Amino acid sequence: MRWGSRGWYALLFAVMVLVTADVLLDGPLRRLDWIIHEFCDAHVRDGTLAAVHTITKLGQRGVLVAIIAPLSAAAAVRRRSLRYPAMSLAIVVLLSLLQSGLKAAVPRRFPAGGTDTLFTYGTAYPSGHTLNAFVLDWVILELLVVALPEVRCRLPQRRRRDIALVTGTAAAVALTVADEHWLTDVLFSLALGPVLLAGLIAAAPFNRGDEPR
Repeated sequence: MRWGSRGWYALLFAVMVLVTADVLLDGPLRRLDWIIHEFCDAHVRDGTLAAVHTITKLGQRGVLVAIIAPLSAAAAVRRRSLRYPAMSLAIVVLLSLLQSGLKAAVPRRFPAGGTDTLFTYGTAYPSGHTLNAFVLDWVILELLVVALPEVRCRLPQRRRRDIALVTGTAAAVALTVADEHWLTDVLFSLALGPVLLAGLIAAAPFNRGDEPR
């Protein structure tokens, strides 16, 4: 199925709807959540746990913003435009608001608590770290090719997109294996993340019209 086609969008939106319905109705995927949680809690320890926890930082907003800030400043200086820090800030803020809204719609506890309850307290669903790894890692790559034009030939647009897809997927797997999120938390975000990424690529927030894509 071609990237960005109607069928592609339909499939991803269908995944989001079905996963959410499963969570709300206590379906088979939610029971699979428990199987994976119990296995990872019992077997993923010590060095393996430390390794997968490190991979989860691909979606840790604080770490990513700490990289985005200087890169956006460097891009602004090189291109003599405040577009780069302004657009970076807008993306971070809007993504945070989207995550807050989604998490508020279906409050859910994290697996670390040992209970899977809905509509009491919790911000597990969906995985914000996974969405960050799709969107904010792409932002970093976009700023990098502006701040350091010599790397653009090694990081064409399609490769930047593919890297963001890989980092988003890697963060999702790591969050599940590290038992920091339920499987269904990351499944929803694995569907939504590419949709957000496609929208950003189409909007080209860092391209002023005089730069190669």
